[in-house]
Amino acid sequence: IVFAPMLRPGSQIPLAARIMWVAGIIFFFLAHRARLAERWGGAIAVAALVLMVAYWGMLSVLHRRALLQAQTVAARLASQNGETPDNIAAMPTLANPLRWQTVATTERATYRFDVSLSGAGEERIVGETVRYEKLRGVEAKAYERAAQDEGARVFLDFARFPVARVEGDCLSNLLVQFADLRYTEPGRSRGTFSHEAPVECER
Repeated sequence: IVFAPMLRPGSQIPLAARIMWVAGIIFFFLAHRARLAERWGGAIAVAALVLMVAYWGMLSVLHRRALLQAQTVAARLASQNGETPDNIAAMPTLANPLRWQTVATTERATYRFDVSLSGAGEERIVGETVRYEKLRGVEAKAYERAAQDEGARVFLDFARFPVARVEGDCLSNLLVQFADLRYTEPGRSRGTFSHEAPVECER
């Protein structure tokens, strides 16, 4: 809650969520001091299970709304480039049930953007929209060779929305940078959900 904006630039945690977390910590501390567990016993476990079911039910409803908005936004973004979205996922962001991260793929590119359930129209998109085109030509051939790397095969088996970027050249060092766009972007020191594979140039 405290360090999330530094871990992911551009992320914001609502003030209400921060207040609820602090209030929850204070409540548990006071409940421990008041020995509520000894007084209520099994009722605490029952209440926790009820709250868990209510939480997951609410999250399911919000996910459905977020996915519908994401489909609308993805269709608009794709149409601007003459594309058609074919795979869309919406994932909740940290401590903010009204903001969802979306990743969408088309026949030529992969997009990532955040949608807000409290916005309308153009306001549905929150923050920056990222677009990675699928590699073509010489870069696509470099990608195919890099994908044979053992680490790249493991990564590609895991990644749901893999994107790649080719860096360098044959005179210095040719690298293919892989990343799962759900978590990070291709590049050095971008996070653990990425991989770099050196490529030998064709002779």
